[in-house]
Amino acid sequence: MSVSTAGERLIFHNAKQILLDNGIDPTRTINTQSYLRLEVLATTSNNIFTFNPIQANNQFATEYRLVLQDSFLVSSAAVFWYIPTAAGSPGPSNAPLLSWPNPNLFTVANSAAQAESLYNGFLTLTVNKKVIVPAWDIFRSRLVNQTQLTAATNSPVDQLSGRDDCFYPTEPNWLVIGSRNSVFTMTMPNAFSAVMTNSRIVLFLRGLLIQDSTSVQ
Repeated sequence: MSVSTAGERLIFHNAKQILLDNGIDPTRTINTQSYLRLEVLATTSNNIFTFNPIQANNQFATEYRLVLQDSFLVSSAAVFWYIPTAAGSPGPSNAPLLSWPNPNLFTVANSAAQAESLYNGFLTLTVNKKVIVPAWDIFRSRLVNQTQLTAATNSPVDQLSGRDDCFYPTEPNWLVIGSRNSVFTMTMPNAFSAVMTNSRIVLFLRGLLIQDSTSVQ
């Protein structure tokens, strides 16, 4: 797939008006392409998972969150699985992102089948207790590519392109402002009855970072 800057220019063009509508002058901020990576540990205790987009002391080392002084305009989003080899933070960071629950990686009994429940759920964005995105379906992130990890000796790994796969446009774009109370939640029809050890759900957002755009100093 060839890379074109036309789409990115259009995103920035549209972003200018969105920022102005929210009291941010894009000519007075530093604007760059960036990403947010938000993670939660998969558990069997609840069918709702909450993602905090703001930096905190207890976040995983593989997360990349927003500081209070900045804003982030989301242009595309994807949901992945991530299975580090050990629990906790910082913890190992050399495991790949997964676009589906391959049974050869989800080796805890019934965990692969249970992980499919995630794709029957939806993502919500709430800002200052107002629902901005009521239901963004997670199923659009599920991808089983042609090449997959199997149980065979010398099997290839799951095919996944960080440039081409899983990310879906969020048009109209979502604006996360660091000084506002923004919360992402994923809601499934039911809780997992089994999960892979140490497995995390990852919300990966790409878009425009608007630095020094809030009143926080």
